[in-house]
Formats: sequence, C-alpha cells, structure tokens
Amino acid sequence: MKIFKKIDSFFETIEEYILLITGTVVTLMILASAVFRFIKFDWFGSEELTLIVGVWLYFVGSICAARNNTHISGDMLNMFISNKQVVFLFNVIRDAVSIAMAAVFTVWTFQFLTWQISLGASTAVYKLPNFISLIPIPLFFAFWVVYLIRNLVILIQSRPGQTAQVEEGGAQA
Repeated sequence: MKIFKKIDSFFETIEEYILLITGTVVTLMILASAVFRFIKFDWFGSEELTLIVGVWLYFVGSICAARNNTHISGDMLNMFISNKQVVFLFNVIRDAVSIAMAAVFTVWTFQFLTWQISLGASTAVYKLPNFISLIPIPLFFAFWVVYLIRNLVILIQSRPGQTAQVEEGGAQA
C-alpha cells in the first residue's frame, strides 16, 4: 500500500504544479489582454492561447476533485433512506455504474484525441496543434476511473458495521 501512496503523492505533486502554473498563466493572460485593450494595443490570438491553458487548468482541476472526492454530487439517499444496508447497496451500484461509464468515456476520449492528431489541425493564429488542448480530457477520465475504483474498494471495505469510510479527501477514517 505504501507504493500506491507514493505514486498518488507523485501525481498529486505534478497536478498541483500544473494547477499553479496554468492558474497563474491564465490570470496573467487575461490581465494582459485587459491592459492591452485599455492602451489600444491588439494582442491578436490571445484568446486561443488562453483557451489552451484554460482547458488544462479545468481538467487537471477535475482530476484533483476526483482524487479528493470533492466533486459535485447529487447524492440525497441519506435524506430519504435510513437503512444503512440499503444506502450501502445503492452506493456500490452507483460507484460500479460510474466506473463503467467513466471507462467508456475514457476510451471515447482517447479515440477522439487520436482522431484529432490524425487530422493535423492547428489553431488559426499561432498554428499550434489542436490536440494540445485535448490531452487533459482523456487523462482526466483515466484518472477518474482509477479514483472511482479506489473509492469503490474503500466503500466495500467500509460496509455497514465496519469503521473505515470514504470521506472528503478520499481518506479512510
């Protein structure tokens, strides 16, 4: 288990650096665009650069939310069902279906990325390959599958009557 924690820590560090860098770059690019508009200087193509960096920021942030189990959820079972065994069963089904769906989406997004690479399309102004902004999408889904499997294993280990639970941050209690 220590090897998994080290691998997770390694990816977490990379993700945090990507978030720090892309968040800073997007902020500075938007600020520069505003300043340039104010001084009547045209920075042609700034939107396509901001979009590329922004997509990386968004999807790497999504990876972090999936890792920490802090993504938006519409789980209201606990409000209507008091039987912990039934809630547990629904949660296992929910996680299993989520894994299946995320696995399908992962395959589709990798196929989409390879199709985009084969097209050789590029951005209008700077002629950057279009696939640069698409790389984080299949990465997100692949990481999401891994984190969903981890959460399902933790959930099954914490079935009613056990002490371990999935909490915010993906840790066991």
